[in-house]
Amino acid sequence: MAKLHFRPMPALTVILALSVALLIALGVWQYQRLQWKTALLEDIEASVTAPPLTSLSDLTDAIAADESVDFRRIGFTAAPIAGAPEYHLYKSQLGGIYWRVVQPLSDGRLTVLAKTETLESAVKEDQAVTPQETESAQYTGYVRKTYEMARVEGWVKSKANPEANRYFHFNQTGDWYDGLPANVIEGYYIDTQSAQSADDLAVRRPEIANNHFDYMLTWWSFALIFIIIYLLLHKRAGRLAFH
Repeated sequence: MAKLHFRPMPALTVILALSVALLIALGVWQYQRLQWKTALLEDIEASVTAPPLTSLSDLTDAIAADESVDFRRIGFTAAPIAGAPEYHLYKSQLGGIYWRVVQPLSDGRLTVLAKTETLESAVKEDQAVTPQETESAQYTGYVRKTYEMARVEGWVKSKANPEANRYFHFNQTGDWYDGLPANVIEGYYIDTQSAQSADDLAVRRPEIANNHFDYMLTWWSFALIFIIIYLLLHKRAGRLAFH
């Protein structure tokens, strides 16, 4: 009966062990990312296909019930808070430089930050901004979840200039909720749209790639290829044979 004779090359074996361990770890990481991204997409799909929320109270109830509300449609009646600060958030758009106005809206009980109008840069710099209305109105839009800047994003993104009221990330300085009523809805904002009702808004699905399964297979395939090359090198060197 043939027996396997194998004399591993020490240096090559150490290199293989380290490389394969790293590649397997990268594959496991992509598997974990796959699970997280799949759950995220399922939550967003449940949110965008849910019936529109009809008030800020509905929004807080949904958040309290741990429902996914990111990108969910909403319609509510509220009014800007007189004298409350509004913030100009940079909006990337062809044809010029624009700024989205972010201001607090209140329905008399709850307060939420909302992106309302868009200003051209020249209008903003000339301070020819329409005076803030304080009467109640019907608003429609999408609920959006706020995210803090990641570490690398914080390094590369343009810095906020509070004196010039210029921001490049939502709540970039972390103080937009300061001075607002205690019943403000933190962690979410409303991206308002021009529609008669929330039912008229199109379902908005974000384009989020989920290629982590392919990435996982790629890393593990590299690990298998490395093992095959390792064995072939040993076979050609006469260190791997059946006798």
